[in-house]
Order: sequence, then structure tokens, then C-alpha cells
Amino acid sequence: MATPRFQKSELDSFYGDYLYQNIVPQGHFLRQLRELVPWQRFTYRLLKYYRGKGQVGRPPIDPAIVLKMLLLSYLYNLSERQVEELCNYYLPAKYFLGLAIDAQAPDHATLTVFKERILENGKLRAYERMLTEIIRIAQEAGIVLASAAGGQHAQHSGGGSGPGEATGGRGSGASRPGCSLGL
Repeated sequence: MATPRFQKSELDSFYGDYLYQNIVPQGHFLRQLRELVPWQRFTYRLLKYYRGKGQVGRPPIDPAIVLKMLLLSYLYNLSERQVEELCNYYLPAKYFLGLAIDAQAPDHATLTVFKERILENGKLRAYERMLTEIIRIAQEAGIVLASAAGGQHAQHSGGGSGPGEATGGRGSGASRPGCSLGL
């Protein structure tokens, strides 16, 4: 069986990792999540929802990147459009995704199609289990996550302005009744 291939994303730019190492604080919770969670495990779980399984046709975006964006949507209580903007302009989020500093994050339509692809296959429970597993891994490592009713779910000591300020989004305290893990 052939190895899946994905669009290039990880630090494929002139700047490499240099700017991230100097701008994103070492203790930032998104840096910790990036390093702590075994994202490749989720890539292979999600590949079954892709036609061609990443082996034929145009290389897809790594499903773990889209899952990370949906996790950010949940943690910061953002819409798909807002999380797209967050990931394009907030460097800790872009670093968390593994994108080159001059690369664009997947757009909001990609996020919607990704969620629909999972839901079409009746896998809401599997999707929720993956996000719950990621949150559990983070909590076990000491990364503090606030309750879902509290608006902004992620708390960290990384300093600087948070995504709510960076995007003008709903991450500053509004909640979405009836939403569960980004759906």
C-alpha cells in the first residue's frame, strides 16, 4: 500500500522555524499542544474519510491540520471564518498548525467540507472522541482548559494578546448554546 501524501505545509518557507522560535513563547499552550499531542495518530484515523486516502489525485491538506483548526474553533468559541482569520494572523496558531509563516491556513469552506464529510459517514461520535482525547492529553500534561460554558476554553500563560483580540471574534466570552466540540 502506498504512503499517503499531503500538501506541503511544515515550515516550507524562506524563514523556516526562525521567526516562530523568536516570537512564540516557549510556554505558550499552543506550542505545548503541538509538541505533546501525537497528531500523526489522528491523521491516519481521519484518512479513511478521504477519497483516494491521500494516495491518488491532488494531495489533500493533512487532516490533522484541519482537526487542529476545529480544535481552535472549539477552544476559542470561533466560527469557521473566524478560525481561518485567527490561523492566518495569529502566529502562535499558525505555528500550532505547522504552517510556514508565509502560508495561508485552509479556508472556512475546507473546514465545513471536512466536518460534513465526517458527519455524512455518521461519525459524529468518533469526531467528538478525537477532540475529547486531545483535550484529555492536554489536561493530563497540565495545560489548563476552562469549562465549555465559560466562553474562551483555553487558558495559558503565554502572554500577549489572545485570539479574541487578534480577530475581534467571539472568543472573548460569548458562548454558542447547543454547540458541541465545534459542531
